[in-house]
Amino acid sequence: MSWRPAPAPESDEVAIQENLDSWDAMAHMHAQGSGAEFYRIEQWLAGECKLGPWEVEELGDVNGRSLLHMQCHIGTDTLSWARRGARVTGLDFSENAILEARRFAEILGIDDARFVHATVANAAEALDGEQFDIIYTGRGALCWLPDLEEWAAVCAGLVKSGGVLYLEETTPFVNTLEPKETSEGSFFVPKYDLFNAGPISEIGEGSYANPQWPGERTTHCWEFRYDTLINALINNGFQIEFMHERDELFFDPWPEKFEPSRPNYWRLKEGEVPFPLSFTLRARRV
Repeated sequence: MSWRPAPAPESDEVAIQENLDSWDAMAHMHAQGSGAEFYRIEQWLAGECKLGPWEVEELGDVNGRSLLHMQCHIGTDTLSWARRGARVTGLDFSENAILEARRFAEILGIDDARFVHATVANAAEALDGEQFDIIYTGRGALCWLPDLEEWAAVCAGLVKSGGVLYLEETTPFVNTLEPKETSEGSFFVPKYDLFNAGPISEIGEGSYANPQWPGERTTHCWEFRYDTLINALINNGFQIEFMHERDELFFDPWPEKFEPSRPNYWRLKEGEVPFPLSFTLRARRV
C-alpha cells in the first residue's frame, strides 16, 4: 500500500461519506475477490475460526447470548461468534459489506443471524431500542469514528445492565509509527500526533487485504489514545474489568517488518525490538 496526504475534509460528515465510499468499494473484493485470501475465506467457510484464542477465553461462553457486533464489515467475525452459539446481530455503515455478510450467513446456513445497515450514530434507532448481552467490536474499527464519547454512549444504550462490551484493537503506540530507512537500517519513528483532535486524511492505493488492488481511495481516521477510550467508557456507565496488550497484530502493516504468527495474526520478525501491537479490553455496564 502507498499513501499520500489528502486535504482535510470540510466536516466530519464529508469525511464519513468518503470513508463509506472506500469501504463500499472494498467489500466485494474482501469477500469474493483478491482480498479473500487475506481474510482466509475458503478456510473460514470450511470451519476455521476467525477469532483469536484469547477472545474466546476472555469473553467466555456465549452460547444462547445475544451479541451485537458493531462495525462488522463482511461479517466473518460475527458469524464466528454465531458458530459458538451466540445469537448475533451485525451492524455496519457499508451496505455492500452488509450484503456480503448476509450472503455468508446464507452459505453457512445460520438462519438467525441478522445484519443491519446503519452507522454507529444511528444504531439505536436502527435496532429499535433493542439491548444485547454483549457488544463486540474492534479489529481496526475505532479509528473510523470521530467521537468516542458518542460511540460509548451508543454502546451504553445498546447493552443490558450487567452486560459486557469487548473489543480488540491496535495499540495507540503502533498507530503513531512508520518504518524509516536510514544508513544504519530501518527503524520505527513517530509519524502521527495522538493529541491531534482532527482526522488524519490520506489518499491510498491498495488495501490491507491486497496491497496491489488497483483502487484508489480517500480515507480519514481519528486516532485514539488509551485515555480517550477508557474515559469515554467510564463516563457512560461502564466499569473496566481488564485490558491486555499483545505482541501480535490482526493485519500486516509493514511486510518487511512482520511475519505470520498464526492464522489471521502477525508479529514482528526476529531481530526487531518487540512492543505492544494490539490489546483487548472488557468493560461491564453497571
